[in-house]
Amino acid sequence: MTDVRSAPAGMLRRGELRLGELLAEGGEGRVFALPLQPHLVFKEYQHPFSRDHLRDLVSWPEGGDQLLAERVRACASWPTAVVEAQSPRGASAALSLAEGVVMPRAPRRFALRHRDGVTRLATLSYLTADPAYREVAYGIELPAAFTPERLGIVYALARLLEAFEKLQPAVGHGDLSAKNVLWSLQRGPEVFVIDCDNCERFGPDGEPGSQEGRRRAMTPNWDDPAVAPGSNPGLEADRYSLALIFLRVAGAANFPVQARQRQGQAITIEFPVPRGYASEVLLGPAAPLWDMCSRGLSLSDPGGRPPASAWVAELEAVLDAVGAAGLMRAVWATQDGGPTREHRVAPAGGGADVTIRPVVAPPRPAPPRRLVAATAPARSNAQPLPVPQTAYPLFHEATSPPAVSRQFADGVVIALRWWLGAHRVLLRPATGARAGRRWGGQLALCAAVDLAGAAVGLFIVAMATAPVLGI
Repeated sequence: MTDVRSAPAGMLRRGELRLGELLAEGGEGRVFALPLQPHLVFKEYQHPFSRDHLRDLVSWPEGGDQLLAERVRACASWPTAVVEAQSPRGASAALSLAEGVVMPRAPRRFALRHRDGVTRLATLSYLTADPAYREVAYGIELPAAFTPERLGIVYALARLLEAFEKLQPAVGHGDLSAKNVLWSLQRGPEVFVIDCDNCERFGPDGEPGSQEGRRRAMTPNWDDPAVAPGSNPGLEADRYSLALIFLRVAGAANFPVQARQRQGQAITIEFPVPRGYASEVLLGPAAPLWDMCSRGLSLSDPGGRPPASAWVAELEAVLDAVGAAGLMRAVWATQDGGPTREHRVAPAGGGADVTIRPVVAPPRPAPPRRLVAATAPARSNAQPLPVPQTAYPLFHEATSPPAVSRQFADGVVIALRWWLGAHRVLLRPATGARAGRRWGGQLALCAAVDLAGAAVGLFIVAMATAPVLGI
């Protein structure tokens, strides 16, 4: 069996892979585990296409700035090998098709465990709503709106997109939606971008490098309204996504803007900044961050949207001003490198169709203690198979079994306390002339209590397992 890492020129045959369990299935294809390479997965396409584009993606990070290439490998599920389809008999080798790609699996730290014991990918969906509601719904504690941790997550994503833009040729993802950007705070603010086989390379003139005319995926409510229907996103689409992600992640809210933008409306957004450490730095309407975000969301001048390197520079200034320089260093460490040596300054002007006005945040209402039918946030493009009470299987470490529910554990504790209390009462030391007879009666009562408890326990177990066994 061929080891993926030793495959020549990033090419493999389907027969050279030992496929494991089916992990996920969606509109683009299916994802399989690779038992011999547990840190990798195989994505099999529903409709194979020319392999040349994928081969270019596999080799893209190599040969350029190695620090930027390491950043890509640390923060993105970048394709590592193309899996060829068997060419039809008599067909030219140039017409060979790609049946799929091999990509890194999401590290286990990019996961969140709900109170019911189910583990799911830590997508940006968790961060785009009031964290108090998320805690009530899923039992997950999340950072409050506009905390340094949230700014650090956007900062980590901006650094990855900076590498996408600076490596030559430049690369655009095109679908930076909540389901395709994972995050973690275990080692510091981190991101892990998936579905990178959707990326496109662009020349210095901004023209795509692929000539196949393939349609690239874009997620509703996260797509760039400046992209014409039937067209593919360019580099400017990632810059729009970065500005939108900043609003939604830093502000812990959805901020719906695309529908109004498609209607040609001018947009004014009042962005709530909490009182305290951030107010003095960020409440000024002339603060560069708000102007840069306005231009990033602009439809009147998509070409004037600030590059990712401008976001990196401005977020570094903000994090330093609020005393969170340690978070920046944590981001550098997790991305296998230090600060970027050079940042491109965002050009002034433009963005007149979008205005972002920082305001003092009012107190958020407390959520109800019970949320009915809470739905899980959006997950990756390939939806997991419906396996009850199991962890989402797209991590390269083995997931732990589901935790016992809190209600059941509380019931067990109550039953044990009752059992111990009853035995303490029944087995009190007997004194006097009839001590032996009393002691024998107490033992008989304890045996009767234990027998009754065992009968009740067996009945409960039988009722719980009968549906599973088909009885």
